[in-house]
Amino acid sequence: MNERTARDVVLVRAIEMADGAREIWSDADRAWAGRAAAEIVGEKATDDGFLGRRATLVLERLAERFPKVRALSHMPALRGWLAPVAAGCAFVIGVAGVDLGSGRMINLLAPPVLALLVWNLAVYVALAVATARRPHQAARRPVRRAVVAWFRDLARPVGRKSGVPRALSVALARFATDWSTLALPLWQQRAARLLHAGAAALALGAIAGLYLRGIALEYQAGWQSTFLDATDVARLLHVVLAPGAWLTGIAIPDANHLEAIGGATAGENAAPWIHLYAATILLVVIVPRLVLAGIAFLRERRLSRRFPIPVGNAYYQRLLDAWREGTGQVIVQPYSFEVSPAARDGLSKLMARVFESGVDVAWRDSTPYGDDSPPQLFPSGLAAAVAVFNLTATPERDNHGAFIDTLRSAAGHAPLIAIVDISDFVDRFDADPRRIGERERAWRQILEAHRIEPLFVRLVDPDLHEAAVMLSSRLEHVTS
Repeated sequence: MNERTARDVVLVRAIEMADGAREIWSDADRAWAGRAAAEIVGEKATDDGFLGRRATLVLERLAERFPKVRALSHMPALRGWLAPVAAGCAFVIGVAGVDLGSGRMINLLAPPVLALLVWNLAVYVALAVATARRPHQAARRPVRRAVVAWFRDLARPVGRKSGVPRALSVALARFATDWSTLALPLWQQRAARLLHAGAAALALGAIAGLYLRGIALEYQAGWQSTFLDATDVARLLHVVLAPGAWLTGIAIPDANHLEAIGGATAGENAAPWIHLYAATILLVVIVPRLVLAGIAFLRERRLSRRFPIPVGNAYYQRLLDAWREGTGQVIVQPYSFEVSPAARDGLSKLMARVFESGVDVAWRDSTPYGDDSPPQLFPSGLAAAVAVFNLTATPERDNHGAFIDTLRSAAGHAPLIAIVDISDFVDRFDADPRRIGERERAWRQILEAHRIEPLFVRLVDPDLHEAAVMLSSRLEHVTS
């Protein structure tokens, strides 16, 4: 999907994840968006096509209820005039900034164009080093954090405007973090294109400044140095101006010639030296910078047209599964206790809230305590596999932990969720929250050792808002 569509999809995800209480976007709204998008795109549409159309429908309906959503959904496009204006300003700075020296005497060792060459060579070295270190992403984290913070600060005033529901303010903060993280590679290429094009324009302006001054005034070329003699200067200029000499065919004078124009002499006509420096700038600065700008432009266009959205994320997979299958399939495997009908109904409501579509919850027979036999393999395409424990049981690594490991193997690629039903234990020890906390810590310690974070829910009467938010977070972590 393109950049604009991807931005809408990420924004809708932020809204739906932030609005866990369904204050602005109900379960019925979510189901409608999925059905309407499916009817529009048809069965043969791509995943990107479905997600993009659904996001458009969501934002259109939300904008009818909350007009300020339009400000969030409209992407501030990079103005077409920005690049030409930036290049024009750089060109003017180059023309005005090239100072050939006082008294119409050019010191061959100290013109601004020499600094321009050195600076650009340093930039090329830095780019080469950065490219070589690219696999080490840790070095880029400070930049990413800075960009995310900047974008969040930029978006914060919109969320503070009166009339924006709190859920939208929370969604905007989440969107600012998610989008800036995803869009950072695109923004980097966009900035690189502008900077490289600006550097080329600056160098072109410097060349223009050299010739404009040379046409209007007569400059003499010479050199002065406290530490270098004519031989040293000849060696230096033969290296620095070699590209210009190759392009123009102008020979760089030897040490004897340089000795004659050095020191307090009147120098010589600067035209050949201006030609050498101009040709060198062309080959060393302008051409490489334009090539780098072109590469950045091609990468920018590719990212803008094929923006990478992490569709493997649990949120997107839930939407896509509901679109393809109509209902998501969840298999529940209790361990060492029989789940009451009320608790089963509570878990079904929780799954329907989390997956935002019809969910087929299939209950397996409870695994007896200490049973070491592997569970039956789960079918492919599951929305999730759920292990259900009872908080009244004392967790044991050799039993409950081993059960989690075998269940993970049976689930295959399906997300594995561990839910600890606190209904019976809370009813018994409601007046002793310390004991409840100790038992929950014991369960957390055992299961986290097996790479799973448990979710503690009162299944007989679940708080759907809080439990759905926590379960969605678990699914995000499992599939990330």
